[in-house]
Amino acid sequence: MNHSFFAQVYEIVGRIPEGKVASYGQIACMLGSPSNARIVGWAMRKCPSDLPWHRVIRSDGSLANKEFSELQRVMLESEGISFLSDGTIAMESYQWNPGFQD
Repeated sequence: MNHSFFAQVYEIVGRIPEGKVASYGQIACMLGSPSNARIVGWAMRKCPSDLPWHRVIRSDGSLANKEFSELQRVMLESEGISFLSDGTIAMESYQWNPGFQD
């Protein structure tokens, strides 16, 4: 993938509102590339620090980056996102729907 794909990922990530999350696959679909969730993940590894990187999670509501999962959880909880007993987020409650929130 080229740098413009990464830039498009970052543009979407920058729009995820506080208290909402988006999945890698959701972002890939928004870019018209539903099979490229993994490439969205690669883009997120190089995500600029001023973007709300912590709002991007797996489609099952789990946190993907083990290295930063504790920080990510604290950041999400500080925005009012609660976690289920299994450590995941209820996507039906917190998933960003740009058609309704933007």
